[in-house]
Amino acid sequence: MKTFTVTFIRHGKVNGAPALYGSTDIGVCPATNQAISDSLTHADIGYQTVISSPLRRCLSLAELLAGEHPLVCEPALQEMHFGQLDGTPFETITSGSQVWQLLEQFWHNPASSGLPDAESLESFCKRVTGCWSRIVNELRNDVLIVTHGGVIRAIVADVLGLDWENPQWYSNLTIRNGSITQIQVTVIENQPYFAVKQIGSIY
Repeated sequence: MKTFTVTFIRHGKVNGAPALYGSTDIGVCPATNQAISDSLTHADIGYQTVISSPLRRCLSLAELLAGEHPLVCEPALQEMHFGQLDGTPFETITSGSQVWQLLEQFWHNPASSGLPDAESLESFCKRVTGCWSRIVNELRNDVLIVTHGGVIRAIVADVLGLDWENPQWYSNLTIRNGSITQIQVTVIENQPYFAVKQIGSIY
């Protein structure tokens, strides 16, 4: 039997106007990353490996937190790609317009109301949970994963056996910037068992 802890941390608040930031590679100011690093130190969370989304808003924090620990970039842990509207500031979209209506439909039911040229929620969840399975099967020590809110929601839903198509899972579960989510993994005869220890905690 082997038990280890996976700690997820969502990247800091980005340097940009409110928008759907999926594959758009927008950064976070160094002071924000340092504040998150300091809070993690105070939380006394240990890890031997750091895994990060390759996007700057995650990787810049992961590099700060890794220190002498191994740092692995994992493309499958990127946020969902929101297609033509990825990175478009909400303030530039006219309220009541066709584009705004598409956004509202997506927010109300992301599983069935996709955005133009965007990754589907189903494809996104399959990508993320497939990566999660690989991490669980390959690692046997405490790991820190720096990633995105959507990724964390998809993994927690998978661990808890929840319906990833339920729109309330995305609208009602808050994963704030810089927050910590932890899952304890116990492997017995190559079978992983999970216990969610905390979700979206701020220190």
